[in-house]
Amino acid sequence: MRALLMRGSAARFAGFVLCFLPMAVVGQEPPKYADDVAEALHLAAVDNRAEFDDRVLEYTAVVRQRVGAALRLPLKDRTLYRLESAHRVFWTDEGTVLSQVLALREQTPIGVIEGQSHTGMFDEPFDPTNDRLLFGFADHDDDMGVAGDGEDFWFEHPLYGEYAESYRFASGDTLTLRLPDERVVRAIELQVVPVVADVHRMTGSLWIEPESGALVRAVYRLSESFDAFRDIPDLQEEEEEDLKHIPGIFKPWTAEISMIAVDYALWDFGVWMPRTLRAEGVVTAGILKAPATVDVSYEMESVVTRESLELDDGPQPPMEEMHFRTRSEAMAYLAQRMSESGVEYELDSGWSDNNGRRHRYLVPSDPEYLAQSPELPPPVWEDAPGFASQDELERMFTRLADLPTAPVQGVPRTFRWGLERPDLMRYNRVEGLSLGARGQIRPQTFLGALSISGTARIGHADVHPNGRLDVTRETIERKLTWSAYHELAAIDEQSRHLGLGNSLLAAFAGRDDGDYYRRSGGSFSWTPPTAERQTVTFRGFGEYHQAVLPETSFALFQVRDETFAYRDNLLADEGWLYGGAVRLSPWWGTDPDLTQFGLEVDGEAATGDYEYARARVQARLAVPLPSDLRIGVSAGAGRVWGTAPAQKLWYVGGPATLRGFDPRAMSGMGQARARGEVARAFAFGAVSVFSDAAWAGTWESFDTDAGLLSIGAGLSILDGLIRFDAAWGLRDQDTFRFDMYLDAIL
Repeated sequence: MRALLMRGSAARFAGFVLCFLPMAVVGQEPPKYADDVAEALHLAAVDNRAEFDDRVLEYTAVVRQRVGAALRLPLKDRTLYRLESAHRVFWTDEGTVLSQVLALREQTPIGVIEGQSHTGMFDEPFDPTNDRLLFGFADHDDDMGVAGDGEDFWFEHPLYGEYAESYRFASGDTLTLRLPDERVVRAIELQVVPVVADVHRMTGSLWIEPESGALVRAVYRLSESFDAFRDIPDLQEEEEEDLKHIPGIFKPWTAEISMIAVDYALWDFGVWMPRTLRAEGVVTAGILKAPATVDVSYEMESVVTRESLELDDGPQPPMEEMHFRTRSEAMAYLAQRMSESGVEYELDSGWSDNNGRRHRYLVPSDPEYLAQSPELPPPVWEDAPGFASQDELERMFTRLADLPTAPVQGVPRTFRWGLERPDLMRYNRVEGLSLGARGQIRPQTFLGALSISGTARIGHADVHPNGRLDVTRETIERKLTWSAYHELAAIDEQSRHLGLGNSLLAAFAGRDDGDYYRRSGGSFSWTPPTAERQTVTFRGFGEYHQAVLPETSFALFQVRDETFAYRDNLLADEGWLYGGAVRLSPWWGTDPDLTQFGLEVDGEAATGDYEYARARVQARLAVPLPSDLRIGVSAGAGRVWGTAPAQKLWYVGGPATLRGFDPRAMSGMGQARARGEVARAFAFGAVSVFSDAAWAGTWESFDTDAGLLSIGAGLSILDGLIRFDAAWGLRDQDTFRFDMYLDAIL
């Protein structure tokens, strides 16, 4: 089988073998074309793509590019990489491509990069002879490899005749464009859905001009999530050798492409030239999750075609210097153009080689000009002229969501245990060292593809077995999960006490900040899809709660202390609870150089052996100041109504609520807390001073003097990704705590 190679595999990955079970196909297989219009559109588009389009001889365009990549954590996303650039591209069908660097700003967690190289920042301008769906990911002269040959990722292009049987096609809406001379251009939607879901196939909508078969617009995604362990066969051998020592907490390596959208504009009534490109997705490496966005706009300034040269009244041929076959010709042409802005340019000594075509760069004599250039586009999270707007993107995303879901082939299955996944091994004072195993299958049902996973675990100290069964139906818009469980749970689930950080502290330092109980029952949850921020969560449940006791006193650094013992666990009240919970947790801003704001609203109500309602609201704000200073403030309050079990009251103490004090320093039906800090940013992170105040009790007896107060100093790495705090209790409280944790506001 022939396949289209996708360039740009950034790294070698380890992998596993995906097993399949046969599954009978019920019913008659649907036809390849749902209607005659779809058949005509597809055949015209296949013919158009197969033609070598050499009509465009030269073009000049201002290409603006925006890139953003962040690290996703429950509190907020943190900017890992950010790039904004603008280039004037002089492209010809032969010879060197020349790019005039108009603006450039590159940022990493250590700040804006100074004196960066300008070559290679933009080395792949649009080539009119290449594939228009993939927009530069593959070239017309790429070698055609064998599907699954193992070296690169391959793609079954829906407009290649040999892959037509892999898809089902249907016609959709009509897009009408009215040109200035009153002519009307129509493009008809061609809906493309794979026969079976496969990471090498796309699901999407292509708008095709029916007369010519030209691609006018496209919005699509891979029909299956990319898993490097599974989808690059060559890497399976490296799993056995080079990559076997990579910890399980950084596996698997996957990519979820939520949307790729390309849009073209008709130039001079003759050729379709690019207007915008938008790509969004999330890359995951075990516990690390990084959403990324690429946004590109083309502002065409001139296009020379073979037809325009043949017309007497058409555009005149470009100046001879536009060919830029020599350095002197390039400088002669641009000297006059640059004099208008007063910026001096010179030919950069570096160059890049893209598919045999040399790419040269003209850069300002003063490189500091680029970061302040008026041509610099805003960051990717803001609307900007020339780029696809948020309204357009939402319409494109909705279009994708409305397409049918491709069925899953066979019944894919996986099995993982222990260190192979970050959540299958943990340590706490109830279970001790707890090892788990998880099996997962993905059958095709009348509801679509489902994910059915079963997890079992047992601790070495508490030999009480734990089990959980989850049935998940996920689309690009939502994730629905039905669960049955008998498991250990943490009272404060938002603090992730059953996660990696608290497990390490408990196992090594003998500090376990969590309080636990055992729950048995079932639940239903509605959340955004895995690739999105979990800003809205709804959960309905019916479960039985039981108390648990500490079963171990072992910690590595306390092994010589015969008197060491973990603190007591909260004794949960036993009984049945039936209810629901909702959580809203939006966050605005990922760049530490800009203002950031977050809000958390939690509500829960239940009946059964106890009847109660509880609610909590908390706001967080981080503001940059001059001289690399930042201030962060947060405030929140909560209340319980009715008769709640002990595990549903409010508690303060510990790094999440009150630094300098142990967990459960105060408790009650009400809670109020606030904190503020001032930080000084450095290349490695920031140092800060802070103060926390918190209170818990009954609101009828609320008294600010009865609350607890602390002061301290902190060290932050990567905008609060890793945080170290030393805090002292005030008001006659002889307390001190040193905390290390993840995901802080500053």
